[in-house]
Amino acid sequence: MASNTKVRVTVTLQPSGKSSVLIVQTFDDLLRQCSSKFRVKARRIFFPTTAEELLTDLTGVSNDTKLIVTCGDTYTLANPPTSTKPRSTIDPSPVSIQIIANRTLVEETAVDQLKNVAKIYAHVKHIWGMPDLHLGQSTPIGCVVVTEPCVVYPELIGSDIGCGMSFVRTSLRVVYENDERKLTKWTKQLQGLDDYLPKEALDRFLRSELEWPTAVAKVNTEHSENEQLGTIGAGNHFVELQRIEELYDEKHEQLSKDFLYLLVHSGSRSLGEKYLREFGKGTAETRGLEKGTDAYETYMNKHDEACAWAKRNRALIAQRFLACLGDSISGQCLVDIWHNNVVLKELSSDKSQVHLHRKGAAPSDKGLVVIPGSRGTHSYLVEPIEVNQESSGYSLAHGAGRAMSRSKARHYFSEKYPDIDRLKITESLDSHVVCDDKQLLFEEHPQAYKTIDAVIDDLVEAKLIRVVAKMRPLITYKTRLTHE
Repeated sequence: MASNTKVRVTVTLQPSGKSSVLIVQTFDDLLRQCSSKFRVKARRIFFPTTAEELLTDLTGVSNDTKLIVTCGDTYTLANPPTSTKPRSTIDPSPVSIQIIANRTLVEETAVDQLKNVAKIYAHVKHIWGMPDLHLGQSTPIGCVVVTEPCVVYPELIGSDIGCGMSFVRTSLRVVYENDERKLTKWTKQLQGLDDYLPKEALDRFLRSELEWPTAVAKVNTEHSENEQLGTIGAGNHFVELQRIEELYDEKHEQLSKDFLYLLVHSGSRSLGEKYLREFGKGTAETRGLEKGTDAYETYMNKHDEACAWAKRNRALIAQRFLACLGDSISGQCLVDIWHNNVVLKELSSDKSQVHLHRKGAAPSDKGLVVIPGSRGTHSYLVEPIEVNQESSGYSLAHGAGRAMSRSKARHYFSEKYPDIDRLKITESLDSHVVCDDKQLLFEEHPQAYKTIDAVIDDLVEAKLIRVVAKMRPLITYKTRLTHE
């Protein structure tokens, strides 16, 4: 296509399913319009029928071409066409794939994605799907992929490296959901949490000593992405003020029904996206980073830095949230876990080390784990049963998992709730919701997610966890930013 010619294309954002018709002239123009239209940082463009990536120009694109856009992940076909060319992949039959779900519905399309991972990644040995498994871009969310120790695949953990959960005990005394005056006052006080902080303050924080709840590595202050530190981000990220409704195990002295707790869900923002773009663009022949190479060492160092950045991000978010409520004490972090990362782990069944790639899977070998429900539902604090953890790849569900695509949720709930203010107080638990983005309110409706109780029941029945506490939401904060 000539550079001065405009072309009409239909672009679909993965994994949300949002689509739009755009008139574009250049590759950069296409990325820019996608970013603006979908409110994301569009990074990569693919042809949907072949999964071939569109790299630098619009060659091969004509009017009414359909394209796939992602935020950095590789797009692969759920059922790729048979190729007559030799493939540098393995037969998926030796790969063990196990889905830990009985009560929870898991879509077959998500299972197909797991099977596809087994086909196209040459060194995969085992795959576990958690009860919250659901469709992703190329890899579903809610899984752990085990590979031989010789290689890591950045695409298998995605762009939000280090995304995870912090569970924080505050010094705020307990209030209840029927205290309308107090909760309304607090929601009004939650201001400025989407604003960027001064660089000087961020630099000090990045280089400061931090226990969260263990020592967190310091981070380079020169990243341009550091301006996002202390902000939640979009999508399913949130901060939630909770009270412990049920305490099933009294041995944990920091758990008390007399105080409020904070749950923070966020990650490495654009920093993780940058590292995926840098290291995740492999063909079938070059996919993966071989251990011992400079590329492997560089990626793992940047991966670890992104994980440290994400921890510091959650800590700063918690501090800012509590400061809005007048809690001058920053809170005591009881749990902080990553659910998007890769680690080396010894598996007795393999009698060797392997790489565990977690994408939306909480680690079960780091102590207590917090598993949140969707907005307006309970969350759970659980204790892994140590002797059984290898049977799930040392991993657990990281949340409820989507049951409905974002596009479907927007369409369905926008029709069901013409008065959007009804969504600012949840129907089942009367908790308050701070979200000025109307589309996000629809996308993140509790009914767009699986039932968290079923997810927990599946983990209990598999003898993977004991439930320690059940938390009830009081205020869920998403964003003050608007989008019409």
